Amino acid sequence: MTAAKQEFLDGLRLVLPILVAPVSFSFITGAISVQKGLSAFEATLMSATVFAGGGQLLALEVWYEPQAWLLVMLAAVSINVRFALQAASVQRKINHFTPVQRWLTIATLNDPAWGMSEIRHLSRQVSFWFIFGITVPIYLIWEFGTLAGALLGKLIDDPTKLGLDFAFVGIFIALALPFWKRSGAVPVALASGSVAIAAKLAGFSAMYVFIGAMAGVAMAGLLAARRAKQVQTP
Repeated sequence: MTAAKQEFLDGLRLVLPILVAPVSFSFITGAISVQKGLSAFEATLMSATVFAGGGQLLALEVWYEPQAWLLVMLAAVSINVRFALQAASVQRKINHFTPVQRWLTIATLNDPAWGMSEIRHLSRQVSFWFIFGITVPIYLIWEFGTLAGALLGKLIDDPTKLGLDFAFVGIFIALALPFWKRSGAVPVALASGSVAIAAKLAGFSAMYVFIGAMAGVAMAGLLAARRAKQVQTP
């Protein structure tokens, strides 16, 4: 077995247990899309080009006739800005990739691929084929799940009442657990989470994720500055 094939299968094996999340979430996204007036083709095309569940659902929340395109775009960007932070985090781990591999990795970056790459980096070098093995099944399921939801979702009055969207919350928790032992992880998570909740309650419905992320970045910067000062102090 070639090294590339082994790496691909390693990524595939790791992502298999959590594929229930994109299955359920994509179905909900497709169903809500058609209820908002999109066709099955438009809903599937949106998933194929945007490939961001949270951003798509948030954009659909503010989707109405006539469409306020600027508001829709701002809503999608606000929740997807986390991918810029994830890309910055993973960039130094993929410097050995070819230019095409780096572009594909960043262009299709998703939460499980980012989280599993960070965890794998703790013990060994991350390969393109490892990330590819995680991303390919998620992408395919996302497209077929959206199409299924768009075609069958009208049979369900309110897809969100099924609670299937909680699957992604569970995935986020599972991805975050391995980082708790890192220095500063707890205060960063508390700062980010508490500020995000406060922003949501304050009415920043389309920006609370970004605000919470920036609070976490600020806390991480303060902790890093404190450690640097302690090192410099004789």
